[in-house]
Amino acid sequence: MKLLSAYIIRRVLLSFVVSTLAVGSLLWLLQMLDRLEDGLSGAMGILIVAMQSMLAVPEALIDLLPVITILATAAAMSGFQARNELTIMRAAGVSIWKITGVVLIPGFAVALLALGALQWVIPNVQQGPERLIGQSLGESGLWHPWHGLWVRQGDEFLNVQSLRLGRIPTEVDIYQFSSDGDLLRHISAGEALVESDGRWRLEQALVRDYSQTDRNYATRQDALIWDSFLSARQLELLLRPPASLPLSDLWRYVQGLKQRNQEVAEFEMVLWRRLALPLSCLGMVLAAMATAAVPLKSRAVSVRLVAAMALGLGFQMLAEVASYMGLVMAWPVPAVALTPPLLLAALAWWLLAKAR
Repeated sequence: MKLLSAYIIRRVLLSFVVSTLAVGSLLWLLQMLDRLEDGLSGAMGILIVAMQSMLAVPEALIDLLPVITILATAAAMSGFQARNELTIMRAAGVSIWKITGVVLIPGFAVALLALGALQWVIPNVQQGPERLIGQSLGESGLWHPWHGLWVRQGDEFLNVQSLRLGRIPTEVDIYQFSSDGDLLRHISAGEALVESDGRWRLEQALVRDYSQTDRNYATRQDALIWDSFLSARQLELLLRPPASLPLSDLWRYVQGLKQRNQEVAEFEMVLWRRLALPLSCLGMVLAAMATAAVPLKSRAVSVRLVAAMALGLGFQMLAEVASYMGLVMAWPVPAVALTPPLLLAALAWWLLAKAR
């Protein structure tokens, strides 16, 4: 049984590699076509677009991992069926449940590798040269590892020492000068929350108004709204999207938003859908095994693969629709993220039990 298990796992992993390369190539081509619409500037522009498209592929592959899982498993099982190997296994006394247990091992391992990539690999890929902020803010911006980010707009200067969890500006200082070069006002805050309209909500802000001649030139406010002068591009570079954060940082970020009574559903949905990846992949493996348990002629292998792809894409669409409905209806996020894979696993388990 050990030799048989090793053979099955090896064939399934090989199918994973082929399916990942095929889907990844398609995603890379689609990313290229999307970026080519913005125009190019010579051969170097094509090379840059190709590299940017390549960096976007890993995250997209992880988002489509359930589809890749059912495609890879169905392809491997179809190969066993076409070579009559699955029939020989079952005739030798190996039940479909034992085969399913073996096939679940590579599926679960790939899902765990995907979670590891989301924690350690994807954030580093997303934080490429443009994500380092400094070189992408233009002549009005400067980033230094000791002094943080400096950005200027007219007579106003912004200094951000660091970004906590990759998206929360901390140790914020704003300096406003007159046209003669005199310092008019200095605002300092421990951290800032960036609102959806681009304005910054400065927490525990200390405002020093040097135009005041009395002793009350310094005032402290629990919250101060500042109309940021950062452009949409600069703000996009400053704040990394939640999907690019490590899972541990995203968890802490969600908990921090809950403590402040801030809107958290969108970020929490991203987190729980990522955490539900192993469960989704296990459900896809069970679904593929349920179809493999039904004997088909070798000429119907392509039909099995098409059915597997349709099931995978259908599940992906169901998960997306459930996520949007959950956000609109304010349903509990963990329940919305976990219900589709649980339903898929239960349905596949029932079909597998019925087909054996």
